[in-house]
Amino acid sequence: MNLKGIQNALFANWPAKIISLTAAVVLSMFYRINSMEERFFSVPLSLEPPQGLALADPYPKSVRITLRGDADSIFSVLEEDIEVFADFGKFKSEGKYRISLHVDRKGSALNIEPLEIRVEPAEIKVTLEQKLEKSLEIVPSIKGNPAHGYELVQYSVTPNMVEIAGPRSKVQRINSLTVEDIDLTGRTEDFLVTVRIIQDNSLIQFPKGAAVEFRGVIRAAEIIKTFEPIDIISLDLSPKLRLADPLPEGSIKLQGSQVSVESMDPGQLRLVLDCSAITDPGEYLLNPVPDIPAGYVVLKYEPQELLLIFLETTGDRSSR
Repeated sequence: MNLKGIQNALFANWPAKIISLTAAVVLSMFYRINSMEERFFSVPLSLEPPQGLALADPYPKSVRITLRGDADSIFSVLEEDIEVFADFGKFKSEGKYRISLHVDRKGSALNIEPLEIRVEPAEIKVTLEQKLEKSLEIVPSIKGNPAHGYELVQYSVTPNMVEIAGPRSKVQRINSLTVEDIDLTGRTEDFLVTVRIIQDNSLIQFPKGAAVEFRGVIRAAEIIKTFEPIDIISLDLSPKLRLADPLPEGSIKLQGSQVSVESMDPGQLRLVLDCSAITDPGEYLLNPVPDIPAGYVVLKYEPQELLLIFLETTGDRSSR
């Protein structure tokens, strides 16, 4: 067949041939579309406001991603290789804005074709305010009590001032910060714990960290107690002498650790009269002296002086 015959055969019934070719292309595309599969997952939404501005209203922390493509390809994509972000580049002042979300592919999501990516929602509304920073005092939240007989005598918080940052309207309302509960229950020794700052507003940031150290100083609690009646005894009295009357009873006021004072046996306490210098019968003014175990402070005792009469011994010694 000569060239003219080939041309005549090629262009014969050309409308029908074009329709057939178009139908073949459409069918091929339809088959390809129908053979694609979908995969759904959520990824974090990254929002970086312009310098000097901050987000003033809550916003979605994650968005829904739809991947559409070949099954083997889309299920090989790692979720962390799909990033969603908003471009704040053209926004320079406070106000309410509608911002489109964009997708960035990396790692396993690169070089996959065909791959359709849809983000839901496709855009979000945001409110931008001036970014404000200030330092606030930390107020510790202490609960419970140390073990019986112990007390918290001192504490410190490091740092005691913490910097916060966020939208102007939110930062202005915050005047102090507190931390997680610090439990003293059953403690008998000094301790150091790290506690997080409590702040329910996710729009508030802590540029230098959201935790502080709490140091507590625990000591044995001290109490004051008066013990009475307390025996008064004489020591080193000459066997040739005796007291004319029985010795009275006394009292002692002590200060010491709560545990030891509460468990103190009054029999361990006494007032002592030194009679070693008395050699003859007669009337003498003596000063009792407390005799107590170590570790206590005597705040007061009675009597502090006694006028006593000593007689010659006529029989067995009778003294107390």
